[in-house]
Amino acid sequence: MSIPMRDRIATVLVAIAILVYVLWFTGFLGALTPDSVALIILALGFVASASAVVPGFAVLLAGSKLYLALASLGGLMAFVSGAITVTQATEETLAILVIATIGLWAAATARHIAARQPNATATG
Repeated sequence: MSIPMRDRIATVLVAIAILVYVLWFTGFLGALTPDSVALIILALGFVASASAVVPGFAVLLAGSKLYLALASLGGLMAFVSGAITVTQATEETLAILVIATIGLWAAATARHIAARQPNATATG
């Protein structure tokens, strides 16, 4: 199994985002508010997306429309929950942001790994 470099970068960034959330949730980052944590996670998620998805964006658009629709829905969910968390500072929407970020990362990474396998037809 070969993991593309772009997905390795995204994996590190998402792992940092998860670590920030877990440290905040357990009280180790008590000074941070949910909106501050959301901004950090949104920034890390944006950079992860830019590294893992943007280079293959043209292929993504030409690929599976179902995957594109689901990934777009996941991205919208992450963005909206992040925006609500930044404006309302709610812990529930912060949790949704984290879950959406993990889901987007997992789906993109699995898709990229599958595309590198022999006989794979889906790329992006």
